[in-house]
Amino acid sequence: MNANTTETDIETQPPWDLIALLVLAFIVLGWMALAVSYNPSRGAQHTFESLHSVVLHQYQTLPWRSFLTEMHSRHGPAFYALVSALGLSLEGMRAAGLVMHLTSTLLLLQIALRLGTSWQKAALLASAFFASPFQFGPALWGHPEALAMLLLVLGLAVPRLTRGLSRHAPVVLLPLTVTVEPSGAAAVVASCLDDWRRRRWLALLPKAGVALLALLTIHLTWREMAPPDLSGTLPLPHARAFLIALALLVLGLLAGERINRRVRPAVLLHRFLLLWPGVVLLYALSPALVGGGFVFSRLDRIEGVLLGVHLASPALIALVLAWSWNALRGDRLASAQILICAAALACAGQGSLYLKDVDFFFWPLLLMRLLRWGACRPALRESLLQAAILWTGIALTLATLSYPTR
Repeated sequence: MNANTTETDIETQPPWDLIALLVLAFIVLGWMALAVSYNPSRGAQHTFESLHSVVLHQYQTLPWRSFLTEMHSRHGPAFYALVSALGLSLEGMRAAGLVMHLTSTLLLLQIALRLGTSWQKAALLASAFFASPFQFGPALWGHPEALAMLLLVLGLAVPRLTRGLSRHAPVVLLPLTVTVEPSGAAAVVASCLDDWRRRRWLALLPKAGVALLALLTIHLTWREMAPPDLSGTLPLPHARAFLIALALLVLGLLAGERINRRVRPAVLLHRFLLLWPGVVLLYALSPALVGGGFVFSRLDRIEGVLLGVHLASPALIALVLAWSWNALRGDRLASAQILICAAALACAGQGSLYLKDVDFFFWPLLLMRLLRWGACRPALRESLLQAAILWTGIALTLATLSYPTR
């Protein structure tokens, strides 16, 4: 034992033997799930077999210009380039996705411990992320989102976990997300708001510039040599998808905060009555979702037959916003980040909205708030940890029920 190590230091150290067992459990469970072709999120296997494996084959066999012309994927080429450069087979592609997911899980665990979270709660956070069907499923089936999430987590976590030149890692890692998943540009913009708040211009400007350049390069390339299903005009935001995505992200990230519980019922009712008509109007002006929508789409179909007007879904959205109003006003930076990601979902989905797409933004946004306030506001840190566990529980329930998309 080091002579400078006190008894208090020993007591505050997490039990690394138990944490090592947890990590081993993640690895064993992951490889077992891979071996039996487990499919926790409906559609992950079908998307891999009908889309990602086909695109990888195109990348490996077609000339570069022909690949850009003929590829039928809205993902960027970076993931396929990496898999091809490593010479991985389709099974190797799936194994690589699992390794990326495991790495992201371990980074979240380390961040939670570094912020002063008890090892039990840090383990729960890591378990919630690992078990999320919309993270675990795509990772098991070799989806590019596994690499995009790893780049986001790395870009956000590395400055907190290391020192020196690695503090500039977000300038490279976060913009790289755009080359894997173009909609990830919204998460990069959200992280730039943190830099703006702290006046970190040397981080903000290069990060935003590189991400914008990557996004424009991909978009202009596709516009110039557009495959049939990617041609056309720039995507326009879908108001109904935006409202639903906004409500889900607010519900997951802000609704559980203590400040929301201080509002009187009369004030809550007043806010709801002010918000509901506006949400009803926006909802009515937007066409129906062509895919996804969860319980909102089911309510819309029922009301469309019985009433001809949609009131229940706007009521749910207005209720979430009214309940979370104090938190929305209290952390306006988080509110702006949520608005940016909800807008990206409304544009990228082209009239559809699936929980896996919302889940892709939930975890980076949660990590941003955790890094921003976790060390100095223990109550908020606990609220975010609880939100992560509840979010995964709901996601597992919805994945099990497998709501129809039409």
